[in-house]
Amino acid sequence: MSYERDLDESPDALSLREQVVLEFCAEGLGDSEIAVRLQMSRREVSIIRGRAATKLVARIASAHPFHIREVVLASPLDSE
Repeated sequence: MSYERDLDESPDALSLREQVVLEFCAEGLGDSEIAVRLQMSRREVSIIRGRAATKLVARIASAHPFHIREVVLASPLDSE
């Protein structure tokens, strides 16, 4: 099974490896459990998960820039 991204995909598209790691995260597995299942180091899983999260945040921020800004800039003190 190849985890490499197709050449015609955009650079912010999730690779198959990133998708698989995120699916395992969604199932509630930790980095160590994912590493065992994918036969890689826990550190590599952590890096892949972080890279995928960065891509998703960028995608959400570009789609909803004002909402993200409001959420990020809001603090609990603002609501009082």
